[in-house]
Amino acid sequence: MSNKIPRGIASQHIVAAIRDLDRGVRHGFGESTGYDVLFEGRRYAPKAVVGLAARKLTGVLLGPYDFKGGLKSACFRVLENNGFTIITKGETSPFPDEVSDSDRHVEGAVQRISVNRFERDPEARARAIRHYGSRCLACGFDFRLAYGTLGEGFIHVHHTVPLAQIGKSYIVDPVDDLRPVCPNCHAMLHKRTPPYTIDELREFMEAANPGVQRTPARGRR
Repeated sequence: MSNKIPRGIASQHIVAAIRDLDRGVRHGFGESTGYDVLFEGRRYAPKAVVGLAARKLTGVLLGPYDFKGGLKSACFRVLENNGFTIITKGETSPFPDEVSDSDRHVEGAVQRISVNRFERDPEARARAIRHYGSRCLACGFDFRLAYGTLGEGFIHVHHTVPLAQIGKSYIVDPVDDLRPVCPNCHAMLHKRTPPYTIDELREFMEAANPGVQRTPARGRR
């Protein structure tokens, strides 16, 4: 993919582009996938912002195939160099299945963790969240309520059957195989191999905090 982002895009061009997005100005960019621009408490698709900002500078609107988005891209550099904040959209890096200590390697002061990588279907994850919501099914924590726009859509997705145990490609059933959980609960689920179930984890929490009422997440199964 080429990079047609012009030099000279400044903060005023970016703000003007965001105002256009607020007004519903038409453009050819889709919704963001992994990251958003956070501005005045609202989220915007980075490529749409930069594409519209380019038009403010040159009079020509760029298209989705005129430049790349994502980390270390020219698109993100334009935004960051002008002081704009880019935040993750939901969970961009799935929580890795636990690995044994033999898979951990220390190199100087940097720890590198090698994790067997299995294919994860982003659409399966999205369908699970659409079904269950983005509130943790174990403890009820909601990142949106706690952190506002910054936490909107953020949640980990737990595989009820660990992918490391399957060891091969399989068809994920988003409702039966996946559960949205917060990072803390996700870590606690993996304190045992095989992982605890969500109901078992809730029993631990209820035993440790008797009488504490937890808000149930919708769609809990």
